[in-house]
Amino acid sequence: MKRCIILLIFLLTLAMPMSSLAAPAPLTKISSSASVSEDPTVQAVSYKANLKVNYNITQTNSTIVIKNTEDKRTDIMIGIPTHINQETIKLENLEVFMDGKNQRLIARRDRTKKEESGLSDIPARWYTWYVSLEPNGYKVIDISYTTENQKSEDGTKSIYIPLEFLKTWLNVPQNIEISVDLGDAPPYVFEPNPSVLPHYYDRMGRLNWKFTNDEFPSHIQVYFRNIEQLASEYISAQAAGDKSITSITKAFDSKSYYEAVALIDKYLESQNETGLKNELLYMKALANQGLYKIKDVFDIFDQLESQPIFGELEGTFKNRIIYDKYYHMKSLLTENTILYDYLDSAKSYVMGNALFLMWMEEELSYLESTFMPEPEPTPPVEQPPLEESNAQDENDEKELIKSITIGKYEISVEVLFLVIIALVILLTLIIRRSRRKKHRNRGYIFRY
Repeated sequence: MKRCIILLIFLLTLAMPMSSLAAPAPLTKISSSASVSEDPTVQAVSYKANLKVNYNITQTNSTIVIKNTEDKRTDIMIGIPTHINQETIKLENLEVFMDGKNQRLIARRDRTKKEESGLSDIPARWYTWYVSLEPNGYKVIDISYTTENQKSEDGTKSIYIPLEFLKTWLNVPQNIEISVDLGDAPPYVFEPNPSVLPHYYDRMGRLNWKFTNDEFPSHIQVYFRNIEQLASEYISAQAAGDKSITSITKAFDSKSYYEAVALIDKYLESQNETGLKNELLYMKALANQGLYKIKDVFDIFDQLESQPIFGELEGTFKNRIIYDKYYHMKSLLTENTILYDYLDSAKSYVMGNALFLMWMEEELSYLESTFMPEPEPTPPVEQPPLEESNAQDENDEKELIKSITIGKYEISVEVLFLVIIALVILLTLIIRRSRRKKHRNRGYIFRY
């Protein structure tokens, strides 16, 4: 009886619903396997991922914040796929940290019913670990891993950022931030365009996306091209079996640029009608750039600017010419009007590279702002010359003292002046006479 009870408890434990994180996703545990959960109780609050991209390898560091939405303690299982992008990319060096501890990971096979899940990229296996959440509690989980960058037939590299499983939580994160850092990569390397154009681009190799609502893509794919690597691979592929070409590309790849330039010159002298002339000249320019022989670089770039090069990859290589030539002209203190004319005319030859066009538009806008004429100031009100003004004042004064109007009569100032004098004299005489009479009256009084 006791054994039956223990067995029953064990079976119930196996059937208990649990959650998992892929990028990330909640799962239900089925025996030793797992499937995407249809009724999760844990909410994803926030998800952030920072990708440091090298040419061959990308390091991903992500953080997810989860919340228990129930008023009771919850024990869950969390996981992440062993492979992404339809099993084509393997996650290497996976580490999960929670509460300051490195979590022990267990590999489990997937048992999700793909037709019912509505998901397009379900892995064959998961890496899983366990989490305990307090009632309405939170957990912060750090996940890091490396992936090998995918490479297409033409040499273009790409990185893949899965986001689809974020939609399988109780509530999708209301804050999703993705940052891709390619170091100091210039804008012409981002071709073809990213599957989702970035919300912010700093023009120095850093792309950012931020989603704050339920609408976000199932994944983001970023493409980039290394010009030196593409040039070497293209020339080698077009002249397979040519030992001279092999020697050239080998010297170039190992940065023996002086030797590469000499071998290219020798090859072009011996092969007058080679179909790779323009491509080899371009490689020679790159080698001279590595040797800091700047004049030789731009002499070749000027020659190739209107020539066909590198087949379907021509746009990327031409954009490199435009970019380098523009900054070379700036280093020579070229006038902004000339820089503007060059960049504006070159813009019509750029096709499809959205980030490179964004860079060009920003540069053109800046240049235009530096030579736009300033609005003419409002001319000041003209004041009459001081001498004329004084003369005018004197004339006005003269006109004012010539005559004065009293009632209906206009009396000259001279006449008025004489009348005033006469009145003053008359008043003086009257006053004196009055004083004499008073004096006489006082004498009669004293006689009595």
